[in-house]
Amino acid sequence: MQRRRSLRKIKTPANSPSLKTKVVRSRIGEPRDDVTISRRIKSTKTRIEPTKMPRNKTRTLGMPNIKFGKVDPVFRGETIYIVGGGPSLKSFDFDSLKLKKTIAINKAFYSVPFASVLYWTDSRVYNWYQNDIDNFNGLKFTIGRNRNYNDSVTVLRKGNKFGLEENSDAIAHGNNSGYAAINLAYHLGASKIVLLGFDMVTNDHESHFHDGYPTRKTKNSTYQIQFIPAFPHIASALKNKKIKVYNTNPKSLLDCFPKITLDQGLKL
Repeated sequence: MQRRRSLRKIKTPANSPSLKTKVVRSRIGEPRDDVTISRRIKSTKTRIEPTKMPRNKTRTLGMPNIKFGKVDPVFRGETIYIVGGGPSLKSFDFDSLKLKKTIAINKAFYSVPFASVLYWTDSRVYNWYQNDIDNFNGLKFTIGRNRNYNDSVTVLRKGNKFGLEENSDAIAHGNNSGYAAINLAYHLGASKIVLLGFDMVTNDHESHFHDGYPTRKTKNSTYQIQFIPAFPHIASALKNKKIKVYNTNPKSLLDCFPKITLDQGLKL
């Protein structure tokens, strides 16, 4: 007479994962190693909570909180000359601007070190020419963010892409520094704005009157697709405010402003 086998109950420690144990009994007379024990461990799902950003904090990684400034209308009622970088200025006598209110865009301040204002959009400009920009004596404005700015740089809010920003702490940018500088001239109080070097084209592989920047040259397609289509928006807004804007390159591809010669522009 065969004896009935007794099965021991497998005890699960209290602090161990939940186990479900299945014991398969062998038939009488079959080898004992056919007895299998399978265990299934219930998987536990860990939920990762998203990082909560404090309100009213800058979300740009690695950037300190930005203290935005504003533009005072220190040149109210005056004519402001904006110096771009187009190759049409290659032989221009920049000293003719010495007694005028002038905004130099990006690297143009090397040719106009006496400029009233320096403006850049791309924060890399500051990285490339930081020492000379720090030593520049005029006003400095930008919408580009950079952790290395000193207190002489006024950071403005990046406003709408098109149109004219009327709040003095923001400027519309139009995808390029030239457009933004026009909005800046408006904040400074200009009654007339004269554009120099707004060619909007790369001629004979030259994109600037100076030696350019440590990056790729602007393609003509970029001027045609991104830059030029923006300007009619700010041209219309300024016209409604009775502010006159002149383009001093008759061959410029920017046609939304009246074109005059450089000599004519210097007499305004």
